[in-house]
Amino acid sequence: MATESCGGSNNELLKALGIAGSLIFISQLMKRLFKIPGAQFREGLSAIDIASKIIERKKELGIGIGPLQSGGPNIDLAMETIRVEEITNAILTKMKIEGAFAPGTPITATGGNAGGPIVVQGVTTQPTKVVGIAR
Repeated sequence: MATESCGGSNNELLKALGIAGSLIFISQLMKRLFKIPGAQFREGLSAIDIASKIIERKKELGIGIGPLQSGGPNIDLAMETIRVEEITNAILTKMKIEGAFAPGTPITATGGNAGGPIVVQGVTTQPTKVVGIAR
């Protein structure tokens, strides 16, 4: 094992870090185990789909979704669609997602030089902020 040649094992490292090191290790393991499967395949937000579901739910409650008795258009349905479109647009264009990598997050890097391939492994020592967007 590569860490053995560097003067220690993973167990010795955890012992040296004490309880904090163990908690970091356990938290990283839990993150990997409970990762949401298929998240990268979600289709994202759709104002039309959301408005359709809301209108469908209104029908379940017995709220009229057809034309008004006077024959005029149902303005409530149009307003529901506009409301959802504006909320979805705000989420997709203005929402900023912030997250962080906790200290102790494993890092693996690969590369190479004239001497051959290089593989580096380690952990983050400081919390690192990451920024994303909603889709």
